[in-house]
Amino acid sequence: MPFSDFKNLKQVLQKYPLKLRRDRFLPEVPMELPEWFLENLNFALDKRTMFESEFFFCESFIFPFLQHTWKRHNKLKLWSHQELVCDDKLYGEPDYLVSVWRDEVIEKPINTPLLAVVEAKKQDFEGGWAQYLVEMMACQKLNQNDQLTVYGIVSTGIFWEFGKLEREVFTQHTLSYSVTDPKKVFGILDYLFAECEKQIQIP
Repeated sequence: MPFSDFKNLKQVLQKYPLKLRRDRFLPEVPMELPEWFLENLNFALDKRTMFESEFFFCESFIFPFLQHTWKRHNKLKLWSHQELVCDDKLYGEPDYLVSVWRDEVIEKPINTPLLAVVEAKKQDFEGGWAQYLVEMMACQKLNQNDQLTVYGIVSTGIFWEFGKLEREVFTQHTLSYSVTDPKKVFGILDYLFAECEKQIQIP
């Protein structure tokens, strides 16, 4: 079943037994951003209209934050719209995906997916969380290691929400954040990328 076919959390829970909890598990430590980044962000905010497509929000807000964070974490690889296939029941194309970076001969392109990002289309966070959760389960199954935590982000580009999947327990961070406070969003993203790196064991 494609990830995008899941429209709400109830639908996910009917198919997959998971435990849900809400908690403030993320530290709020703002991080400085370069002036050019803030200028680009403010330009996109000022020039957006009521008729923008989902690609505008991905390209103008979500990807720039993810890419800028990625530059600080060279053990990771940021993927954009790459197919992720767990089995014939869980498959699809996350908007963005963070995995282990292997600078060597590899057997498969995506190694150890640790963080999935879903755009909440038309402000649909309920549908975004459902899709995000099945994507995290697919990552968890592909990793074949229930000790690894898989993180996730649901974002409209303007608003950002965060969660994590540990074994069968899904935790949603209780607060959402806005790009009107970009240093705080960047700080949380950097923390999540760092947590992903801590889990990497390269022989």
